Amino acid sequence: MRAREVLRQRDFRLLFVAQTASMAGDAPAMLAITFVVLEIGGSPAALGAVLAARFVPLTGLLLLGGVLADRFSRRGLMIASDVARAGSQAVLAALLIAGTAHVWQIIALQAIYGSAEALFTPALGGILPQLVPTESLREANALISMSTSLTRVLGPAVGAIIIATVGPGAAVAMDAATFAVSAVALMGVRRTGGREMHSAKRTKPERLFPALKTGWREVCSRTWLWTSIVNFTVFSALAWPAVLVLGPQVALLDFGGPDGWAVIMATFAGGALLGGAFALRVPAAYPVAACATLLAVAAARPAVLVSGAGLPIIGLYSAVSGAAFSIALVYWNTVLQERIPLGVLSRVRSIDDFSCSLFTPVSYVALGPLAAFIGLREGMLLLSVVAIAACIGTLAVPAVRQLSGAKEPVPVG
Repeated sequence: MRAREVLRQRDFRLLFVAQTASMAGDAPAMLAITFVVLEIGGSPAALGAVLAARFVPLTGLLLLGGVLADRFSRRGLMIASDVARAGSQAVLAALLIAGTAHVWQIIALQAIYGSAEALFTPALGGILPQLVPTESLREANALISMSTSLTRVLGPAVGAIIIATVGPGAAVAMDAATFAVSAVALMGVRRTGGREMHSAKRTKPERLFPALKTGWREVCSRTWLWTSIVNFTVFSALAWPAVLVLGPQVALLDFGGPDGWAVIMATFAGGALLGGAFALRVPAAYPVAACATLLAVAAARPAVLVSGAGLPIIGLYSAVSGAAFSIALVYWNTVLQERIPLGVLSRVRSIDDFSCSLFTPVSYVALGPLAAFIGLREGMLLLSVVAIAACIGTLAVPAVRQLSGAKEPVPVG
């Protein structure tokens, strides 16, 4: 089934609209929050604390979110998450517009945001196989990836304009409004068919810890799965935070601050958009090995940022790394949805996300002091090298290299 045919399905189209709407406000809001915090707190450490405040509850509640998403309505959890995030961003917008925001208030509101996101992410990871046929999952994942990337292409530019003309509060207020639009769109989703829910066949749901144990057993039984999760975890703990925490400081020193940073983020998103278009048309013969290879390309991004190359070269590599990261995510999401039983899919996705988020809050807090101790440029180079080494180690695992794109039968139970 081609992308156009996938979009003709009403419920997937509503999910697509919801995702596009909610993501449209994220990039402008994050740009606003990033530079507001740097102005208020004056250091990468303050920004790291704010980012950690979002990811600590996200990490802590992801496993619970996975259990709930396998047991209750995934659509309902996504709507509740959108409503909560709309509220937290609306309060932050009001504080910024009034000029009374303090770092501790931003931290508290980002903690609420992260808690709500912990319910949304596993539900989103599990709902797609309920809305589209198995043979259309790659196209559906690619479409969502492309819409996300498109909003990230436009988002930094839109955010820079809004911040410069109206103020950071308006950018965050727009984010709150987009979450409200997403919630309304999701309310229109009626059919969640596809493969039957495993939990629907239970007369008595598993308790929390046995349910988590079932999810862990599914992960540990597949070598390609747990080794790849470890690789994604290293990337998320080192390469990604290096860009988010230390990258803005590099932009302030070398690229003119918010304008240069907006270019770097926009080119990454532009590359991600092209990567989604590529993944839409081109399946991977060995998807898990492709993920590890592509992730190595993305992991080099912090080193390139401090390479001394000019903004055009760095922007070009940001586009390349964005494409690599986007393709890897499409292939990864698709292989999970194809090979993991639907009744435990949200739990497996929550374990994946939990592992990737586990060390991220520590990294957000620690990278500022690390850069102060060994140097900003040296720190970013070191983080890139370790992340690339993890990708190479993953490719050395036979189960990763040998897993082909041919689907295994996915049992209901």
